[in-house]
Amino acid sequence: MSREKPLPHVTETTRPYWEGARLGKLMLQRCRRCRTAIHYPRPWCSACWSTDLDWVEAAGRGRVVTFTVVHQPPFEAYAGDVPYVLAVVKLDEGPQMMANVLGIEPAAMRVDLPVRVVFERRSGGFCVPQFEPARD
Repeated sequence: MSREKPLPHVTETTRPYWEGARLGKLMLQRCRRCRTAIHYPRPWCSACWSTDLDWVEAAGRGRVVTFTVVHQPPFEAYAGDVPYVLAVVKLDEGPQMMANVLGIEPAAMRVDLPVRVVFERRSGGFCVPQFEPARD
């Protein structure tokens, strides 16, 4: 079993997202027709089904909507991280995304916690968006 955390599967649709993450930017799609911000990357707008999409850099801030504390690692590579917080974060731009919240004791975690994006470096030059408590 691998001791390395999984890497994303990059497609033509998701490539701008992962290239942005590699540069420390959280990228979102935005529909040119209805202006909806979209996450996860897809070939059409989740609000109006338009395929006229653009990429914009998100502010990287949001609030925790819900969370769980993981005690059983899903893979051996995560064994050193448990317990850790896995949360759904509502970004300031509107969409929600799931990510870990780093830099907080699980007992201190709460719904509505303001968070900001950070990037976890993985093998192959990948950077995976995670969050940490916003300190400002």
